[in-house]
Amino acid sequence: MRRLGLFLGAVLLWGAACTTAPQNTQLRALQSSGPSAFVCLGKPDQALAGMARPLTECSRARTETPTDFSIPHLYALITQPLTGEVAVVDLTTKTNALIDQDAAVPGASFLPVGALPSDIVATPGGSATFVANAQANFEGIYALPSNMLRASGARLTSWPSCRLPAAPEHLVLLVDPVDDNDQQRPSCDAAYGAPDETASCRGEPHCHGDLALDAASVHTPGRYKLAVTLPSEGGIAIVDAQALLDQEAGAAQPCRIERWLPLQVELPPPLPQPPPSTSGACVNEPFAGQPLNSGYQARPGAMALADDELFIADRAAPVVHRVRLPSPCEPTEVAPLLATSDEDPSRVVTTRRVAVTPLTLDLKRFVYAIDEVDGSLMVFDVSDDSSDNRPLLRKHPSDNPFQPPDRIRFQAPPRDIIIVRHDNDDTDPTSGAAQPLRCDPDPAVSDDDPGGRYRTDDAFESGAGPKKLRGVFAFAVLASGDIVTLDVDDFDAACRGPKKQSAEAGCDPVVKDTLEASGEFSCNVVASHQPRSGRYLVFKDGERNNRPALASFPLLFDADGSLLKLGAPDTSVPRMRAPSTAPDVVVGPDLYTLTDGIPTTALDDQHVLWMQLRDPRAHILEQTWQVTFEGSLPGFDHRFAQLTNAADNTIELREVSSRFCSRGVLGRDAVEDILLAEGASSAEANAQSAPLADYVQISSSMPAESDAYWGAQNACSFNVCRQRYGTATTPLPARDFRIESARQDSLTLTARDGKARDPALKCCFPGVVEFRVRVGNQWAVVGNSVGFLHHVTTDDAGVCRLSCDSQDRLLNGRVRTSPAHTAVNSNSPLLFQNPFFALAINDGDDTNDDDISRDMNFQFSTQRPFEPLTLSVVINDSDVQPTAIRYLTATGELVVSDGSLEGITLLDLNTLTITRRYN
Repeated sequence: MRRLGLFLGAVLLWGAACTTAPQNTQLRALQSSGPSAFVCLGKPDQALAGMARPLTECSRARTETPTDFSIPHLYALITQPLTGEVAVVDLTTKTNALIDQDAAVPGASFLPVGALPSDIVATPGGSATFVANAQANFEGIYALPSNMLRASGARLTSWPSCRLPAAPEHLVLLVDPVDDNDQQRPSCDAAYGAPDETASCRGEPHCHGDLALDAASVHTPGRYKLAVTLPSEGGIAIVDAQALLDQEAGAAQPCRIERWLPLQVELPPPLPQPPPSTSGACVNEPFAGQPLNSGYQARPGAMALADDELFIADRAAPVVHRVRLPSPCEPTEVAPLLATSDEDPSRVVTTRRVAVTPLTLDLKRFVYAIDEVDGSLMVFDVSDDSSDNRPLLRKHPSDNPFQPPDRIRFQAPPRDIIIVRHDNDDTDPTSGAAQPLRCDPDPAVSDDDPGGRYRTDDAFESGAGPKKLRGVFAFAVLASGDIVTLDVDDFDAACRGPKKQSAEAGCDPVVKDTLEASGEFSCNVVASHQPRSGRYLVFKDGERNNRPALASFPLLFDADGSLLKLGAPDTSVPRMRAPSTAPDVVVGPDLYTLTDGIPTTALDDQHVLWMQLRDPRAHILEQTWQVTFEGSLPGFDHRFAQLTNAADNTIELREVSSRFCSRGVLGRDAVEDILLAEGASSAEANAQSAPLADYVQISSSMPAESDAYWGAQNACSFNVCRQRYGTATTPLPARDFRIESARQDSLTLTARDGKARDPALKCCFPGVVEFRVRVGNQWAVVGNSVGFLHHVTTDDAGVCRLSCDSQDRLLNGRVRTSPAHTAVNSNSPLLFQNPFFALAINDGDDTNDDDISRDMNFQFSTQRPFEPLTLSVVINDSDVQPTAIRYLTATGELVVSDGSLEGITLLDLNTLTITRRYN
C-alpha cells in the first residue's frame, strides 16, 4: 500500500508538472434529455387533491424563490435516459429551479425510474405522471404521484409500477368517457357505476391520488387509460391509469392489460402502370412499381391522438396505422394511411414520429409523419371528407422541383414534430373576447371590421406578417438544432400576397384585381404544409427589398473575355430580354419597369431577365450564372473514351461511367422529336435538328511532333493531323462530332461538318481520347450551385429522351436564339424558363450569321433567396442533439429537449425567441 501511495503521488506530481492552466468547465445537471411532461402544483403541504391544479391555472408569472407559493408553480418533468431518471424543474421560480432529490449527494439527483425511460405523460389536472421504461428485464410503467415530486429521498421502489411483457416506446393518455348518467366504469369489462374493487393500497382507496378528481378538474369526466406501444409485439396495450396508480409502491406487479390490439398491415394492390405518353417529345420515367403487396409485420412507434382516433407510426411497414376509439375499451383498427414516395415508388417508406393537427377553421385535419429513411416529412389529409390515404401532393410541384411533390425535405433530418394552434387574435372591443377570424383582404371590408383589423399596416409593423403566428402551425425540430415553422392553416394567409393578382405571381386562379393585401410579390408567400417565410417578401423602395433579384444587369462577354456592349454602333450583339408579359424586375436595390421584356427609357441598352415569382421557395440559393453559346455540359471534364468505327459510317464513343442521359445529353433523334411536338413539319424538324443536337468535341492533344509514333504510321502524319484537327488549344471544326443518338454509356456520332468519316481519325488520335460535350447552336445555362438543369431520362430502348414528368418541366438548361428585336411571349418554345428565372436571347442582326460565336457568354448573379422562419436552440455554437419538442400551453412556449448537455430550451411563440434554458 505504501508503494502504491508513492506511485500515485509520483503520478500526481508528474501530472501537475505537465498540466496547462486550468480550464473552467460548466457542470450541467441535465444530460441526454428525452421527452418531457408538465404539471401545475400548489403548496406542497396541501393534500394532493388540493395541490394538483389544471395546467391552465399556471402561467408565465414568476416567483423569486421555489418556496414562494403565492401562485401555483409549473413543473417540467424531463426524462434522463442516460441516468435512468426524471428531472424535475420548477419553471415558475427565478432561482434554484432544479429540484435536487438528495442534497447529501454532490450534484443534482433526480427521480429514479429505471435505466431506459422512453416516454412520459402527465395528467392534465396535475395529479400524476406516468413514465414508460424500456430497460431489459424490467420493462414497465412507473406512476409518479405529484405529491412526491418535490419530496426528497425517492428510490426506484418509491413508485407504484407495473411490468409489461415487452419494451414500451410511446405513451398516450386516453379518457374512457362516462355514460349518460355520468357514471364511470372501473374497468373495460365492468359495468358503469360498479364499485372499484381493486382501488385499494395501504388499506385505503386511491392512496396515491384519485384521477377522477383530476379528470373532473379539466372538465373531461371519465376514467384515464394509458395506450402504450410495444414495438416487438406489434401492437398497443390499454392499461388503466388508476389501477396502476393504486399499486403498492415497489410491488411491480404485471400490468393489467385491459385491451390488446395487434396491429395489422393490410395493403392495397400496387398502383397500375401509368399509360404511355401521347407526346413524341418525351417519355415516361421507368415505373418501378410499389412494394405494397408484400407481407410486413407491424412495429409500432410514436402515436398521436385526435379526438377519438389514434395515429401510429410504423418502423417496419409502409403505413401509418389508424385506430378508432369510440372509447379506449373499444379500439378498432381501420384502413391505414399509406407511406409512399413519389420520387421512388419502389422504396419501402417507414415512419418513426407522427403528429396530428387540431381542426382548422375549415374543419380539416392533417397528419404529419417523419420518413425514417430520408428524414423528409409527409402530410396526409385525414378530414372527414377526404378519401385519399396517400401523402398530399403540392398543387403546382413543377414551380419548385427541388422539393419532392409529396413531402417536405429539410437541410437536416427532423428529430420530432409538433403541431400547435396559436391564438394570437385581436379581441372584440365590445365583448373583450378573442376573434379567431380569417383576415379579409376585400377592399369593401373596412379596416375597423373584424376581418379587416388583421391586415398588414403600411409600415409593416403590425398586422399580418411572417412573425405573427395566428392559426395552426407545425414545428419540426431538426438534428441541426433549428426549428422550422410550417404553415398548416394561417388565418392571415389571404392578406399576405400581391395587391394586384396575376398568373406571373402564381395566383391560381386570379381572384381580384385589387386587394388590401401586404403587397408581397407572390400569391404563395403562405402555402399550406410548406415552410413559412421568415421575412416580408416585398419590394418597397427605400424600406424593404426581399424580392428575388439580379445583383446587377447581365453582361455579355466574347470567348476571349472581352466585354460586348449592347447597342454599340460598331457591332451587333445578341440581347437577353425578359418575356413580353413581365411587368418589372428588381436589379440590385432598384425596381425597373419592363416593356416587351426590355427596361424602359434610358436603360433600354441593358440585358435583363424575369425572376420567377410563382413559388418563393424555389429560390433556394444565391448563385452566379453563365449562359454560354454552345457551352460545355458540366461533368465531362477529364473524361476519356474509346472511339470505334461503325459499319454505317458512324462513330461510337463508349464510356460506361459518363452516364450521358443523367448529365442531360440529347442526340439528334431526341431533338427532332421535340421539334415535331412543337409543330414543325417532318422536313423542318429533320433540317433544324442537325445543328441543334449536342455534339462531342475531342479535346485530346495528339502525340508530339517528335514522338516516335509518327514514324511508324502510314495512314497519317503529324502535319496532316494538325492541318485537319488543329491543336487542343486551337481546335478546328473537324474535332466536332454531332451526336445522332445518346445512351447512358455510349454516343453515336457523325462529323458535324457533314464530311464523311475520316479514315485517319483513329490514326490521329490513337488510344482513348479526352472529350467534352457541348450543346449545339444553343446557349447552355449553368449555375454555380445547381449546375446544368435538365429533365433527360431514358426510354424503353435506353435512348436519352426528355421526361414527360410534369414535375420536371422547369428543369431546363438550353436556350434557342430567337429572331433579332423580337419580343417573346410565355407560350413560345423560344422562351427559356427554369425555377429561378425566364429569358429569351435575340439574335444580334438578322442579316449577319456571324454575330454569335462559340463560348460567347452572359454572366449575372441572382440574390435574395427564400429564408424560412427558423428558430434555433443553438447558443454560442453549443453542441446540440434535439430529441423531442413539446408545446407548453400554459405559457405559449415550445420546449425542446436536448440529447447532449443543453437540457431543455423554451422558446416564446409570440416573440419567437429563446426565453430560458435549464441545463
